[in-house]
Amino acid sequence: MLDVTCQICAKRPATTHLTELDPGTGQRQELHLCATCIQRLDLKLELGPPPIATILDMKPEDGGSVKIKINLNPGTATVTASDEERCPECALAFSEFGSGKLFGCAHDYTAFADKVEALLRNYHGTSQHLGRHPVDIQTVAAGVEIRARRAQLDAALRVAVADEKYEDAARLRDQLRGLEKPNA
Repeated sequence: MLDVTCQICAKRPATTHLTELDPGTGQRQELHLCATCIQRLDLKLELGPPPIATILDMKPEDGGSVKIKINLNPGTATVTASDEERCPECALAFSEFGSGKLFGCAHDYTAFADKVEALLRNYHGTSQHLGRHPVDIQTVAAGVEIRARRAQLDAALRVAVADEKYEDAARLRDQLRGLEKPNA
């Protein structure tokens, strides 16, 4: 997982990721913690993690308070949907996105840009996609053709040597060497 920020301190990268399913509703809760916060809360994870709700109610040993930066239960928004900012195209409120995990239209990304960027930074550590680069199809196809030609020449070389046709074998050997050179 990419650098997810700790949800307790919001300062350090999370090293422990707890996931819990509510048996009644089936709703998934996640909590991401850094090693420092685990130590401050005196969590004994080797004995099995406590329920996420228990962790959120704990007070750290240093007397500080636990502050969660994102809502773990998106369905329990404190702001009513009528008071919230809505998308001008589909009228989706941001809390409705949180409960269903889906946007209503493509305009939601611009309508909620600041909130979406904050969510992406918190969850992925960045708001920019840094995925794999696409493969150059022509390079792959050329490699396949070269391997096929090499196999064909190698088989012909074996036959020429077995039949004691050494002049043909020398020519095939030179062609094989030519395939091994770059830009050949």
